[in-house]
Amino acid sequence: MKIYEEERTVASEKISTNIKEIETLSKGILNLINTVDSSYQQLRAVNEELESAYEEIEKYSLEIEDLYEFFVTEIANIVEGFDAMTGNHVRRVQTLSKFFASKLGFDKSTVNKIYLYSALHDIGKIKIPKEILNKPGSLTPKEWEIVKKHTIWGGELLGSDERLTIARNIALYHHERWDGSGYPFGLSDDQISIEAQIVGLVDVYDALRSKRPYKNALSHEDTLTVILSNSSKFNPYLLKILRENEKEIARIWEEGTPKMQ
Repeated sequence: MKIYEEERTVASEKISTNIKEIETLSKGILNLINTVDSSYQQLRAVNEELESAYEEIEKYSLEIEDLYEFFVTEIANIVEGFDAMTGNHVRRVQTLSKFFASKLGFDKSTVNKIYLYSALHDIGKIKIPKEILNKPGSLTPKEWEIVKKHTIWGGELLGSDERLTIARNIALYHHERWDGSGYPFGLSDDQISIEAQIVGLVDVYDALRSKRPYKNALSHEDTLTVILSNSSKFNPYLLKILRENEKEIARIWEEGTPKMQ
């Protein structure tokens, strides 16, 4: 054992004794040591191969994630192009949704999914006629019913793949409200998925702060007043995050808004 500890191997000729029983025992131990050592070396080689394979898989996985994010972003840009009034709405919704998701303590993977898929919250708008979507004045009741269908259409476009559950929840439920006053199903409280609740609040915040042909933009302070005066429509804990971090939220929004020249 002393020789093995020093040299990590033991040759049989190094074992010498005049006592037959000790010689037999020593050779048995030697065989055991060499067998264990051989197995260890094989396991080590396999482990190195697995580590190398894992690194390769991780590399390709990151490349796929980057490509997937690019794909989702491009789709969001196409959707935004259908709605001439939204400006940088998608990017602001993404960054603010990520902020709220982080404050809720979600793991990194979930936060990234909410960030990524919040960009697709209005994907269903590509099925709304452009003359309705970009109408400068008030919508008729019939036109408003068509606009409201973008949530249903968004859910349909994203399909039933389990990997897109968060994306589909956001598209389908981001106009539902905590008190049951939203659409398309009139869900309330925790019937609404938390990712949709986050994007729903962020979407309202951004809409209030943004200028439209039919309305002026509100300041951050006035936007808070409007949202908090309608507190029954939003998850109380999300409103708590909004109140406690309102300066940071204002900063994030302003950084995502191009300055007028």
